[in-house]
Amino acid sequence: MRFMRNKPLSDILPRPVAFVFSGGTSLGSVQVGMLRAVFEAGIKPDLLVGTSAGAVNAASVGQGFTASRLEHLANIWSGLRTSDIFGRLGIRSVLRLLNNRGALSSANSFRALLRTHLPHSHSALAIQTAVVATDFFTGGPVIFTAGDLVLNVLASAAIPMIFPAVTVGSRLLVDGGVVAHVPLAQAEMLGARTMVVFDAGYPCKLSRSPKGPLERAIHFITLMLHRQSFGLLSMLDRSFTVIYLPAPCPLDVPAYDFSQGSRLIQAGFESAHSFLAELSFSGRGIYGNPHVHDDPMHTTMEVENSMPRLLLLH
Repeated sequence: MRFMRNKPLSDILPRPVAFVFSGGTSLGSVQVGMLRAVFEAGIKPDLLVGTSAGAVNAASVGQGFTASRLEHLANIWSGLRTSDIFGRLGIRSVLRLLNNRGALSSANSFRALLRTHLPHSHSALAIQTAVVATDFFTGGPVIFTAGDLVLNVLASAAIPMIFPAVTVGSRLLVDGGVVAHVPLAQAEMLGARTMVVFDAGYPCKLSRSPKGPLERAIHFITLMLHRQSFGLLSMLDRSFTVIYLPAPCPLDVPAYDFSQGSRLIQAGFESAHSFLAELSFSGRGIYGNPHVHDDPMHTTMEVENSMPRLLLLH
């Protein structure tokens, strides 16, 4: 890693430093590899902010940003099956959706998984952790920094049409990705001056089209949400520093496939490690860019000569 004024990047980034985790369903495993690379680089968070699958990772890292915690998180993602998240799907799932229940899955399996691996309350976490959900009626973001951690994460990951909406207090909530797939604005609201972004990206090189209702729904939602980050970046004040870690590309694992956890973790590590090794920090601004193809913005934000570059948004 290159340094400015002979100091490590971890010592010169403006604080507080927030780790910002996107949604991504099964691609959330990419973030575990990214976390390993950031850990090796010595960058430590003061704040964790996550949406959906990213909320799961944020809540896990909130228990301590240590090698053992990352190993534990990697073991979870590597051993996941689709049924661990969505339960057993079949004709009953379609009937559930058609019979006015509004969701293909009951979320019981996912809730049980969260209860196994997360503490009950935000107050039990070692690092301040915020999870982002969306108000079902207003479409506005809802940020949780206290209360029932499992319930809040469940709300943050309540993918529309896949999981039922979740009631927290007097609010009915759905997936935070609807309003903040990459919760940069929420990190800003919570006081971050530097944001290290763990964007899981999207499957840009699929070899087959999705088949069942679950696969189709997740694939279409993934495509709709992944471009949000460009607009979010453009609204950030130029006084912020953003380290936007690159998602693996090409990526041929669909967001509904939970059988490729180990492979995605390794891919996330390799892409982030290479980026950080070449990063030359020269002051505030945006370093790196979201994962995108065939877009006019891509040529503007592209990394020249495969080197991380600084993008200043005016």
